[in-house]
Amino acid sequence: MSTQTTSTTTPALHVPLLQPVPVEGCTICGAAASSRTSARSLGSTLSERAADETIRQHPHRRSADRKGVER
Repeated sequence: MSTQTTSTTTPALHVPLLQPVPVEGCTICGAAASSRTSARSLGSTLSERAADETIRQHPHRRSADRKGVER
């Protein structure tokens, strides 16, 4: 007698991430946002995601985080 088990899984859904917003006045974020716009117009999803990741991971300090600034 043979016993066969069947496993069912729900397929993963692709949920698009929200696009990061570039920090105003930051040259790195500005360049990445420009690159993202160009990539989008060319249909290059990979390049668009790379630009998003640059904006998302680029560190910024709030002005209140700087030493010597009262909160």
